[in-house]
Amino acid sequence: MISFEYRVLSEYKIKTSKIDTLSNSIMTHRDPHSQEAKEASDFLDVLITETDSFYVQYNEILSNNGKRPHPRSHLSESKQWNENVEKFYEKNPYRRRKN
Repeated sequence: MISFEYRVLSEYKIKTSKIDTLSNSIMTHRDPHSQEAKEASDFLDVLITETDSFYVQYNEILSNNGKRPHPRSHLSESKQWNENVEKFYEKNPYRRRKN
């Protein structure tokens, strides 16, 4: 049986992947000032807002598993989130992201 924690982590991964994919397609669009690109940018803002609210709702699970808010997020960093992420990486040094 799949745990609730795993479902939250998987959903967050899907949400951040959507943001990355859409932002890459906007950046590589042949006409960045077209109506299509502007509407895609507006939709990207909606996705970011949705992902931020998801992170706020499940911040304990996500931060305890080494997940920070997406780099495009509008959330300010929380001291508690950063402490949880650092504790996770101290316990699991092999899982540190290579940025």
